[in-house]
Amino acid sequence: MPETQVKPNSNNDATVHHESRRSKRSQQPARMQLNLTSMIDVIFQLLIYFVVTASFAAGEGIITAKLPQGTGGAPSKAEPPKQPLNIILSSAGTFGYNIGIQNQPAAPRDFEQLATMLEGLQFDPERGRSGAYKPDHPVIIKPAGNVRWQHVVNAFNAAITARYSNVSFAQATQASN
Repeated sequence: MPETQVKPNSNNDATVHHESRRSKRSQQPARMQLNLTSMIDVIFQLLIYFVVTASFAAGEGIITAKLPQGTGGAPSKAEPPKQPLNIILSSAGTFGYNIGIQNQPAAPRDFEQLATMLEGLQFDPERGRSGAYKPDHPVIIKPAGNVRWQHVVNAFNAAITARYSNVSFAQATQASN
């Protein structure tokens, strides 16, 4: 709304003086300024976050390697088995399972006992194991077609816990009823 001002006249009459908006437009427009304070605060908070959460690990070339001394022990006269170590899984009901190790008379009842039996079958003089299979000997997990995937993963974990490094899976076979 235009401003209206009352100005006294020389005749003691009050005259109304009207100022239009156009005269106000000729003034310089207000300058917009960007408030950088909050943006700088956020940048400093991010900087502090990254400095606090950064992990400064030793470089790869700095870590010392401990190489073995000597020429090694006498070669083993016992020849390791040529056949892979087969773990056979079958289903026993909806949530049950049966575990077997091929060519082994005793069958483990659970996956912890499977890991213990696999450790007993392993040849690793560094860990005091005197079995027939080396840690890099192939271990093949052979599940029946109706075995739950969790049981297959548990068998894999048992083989890894026993420190076998060459563990693989065979294609699932059809379950025989």
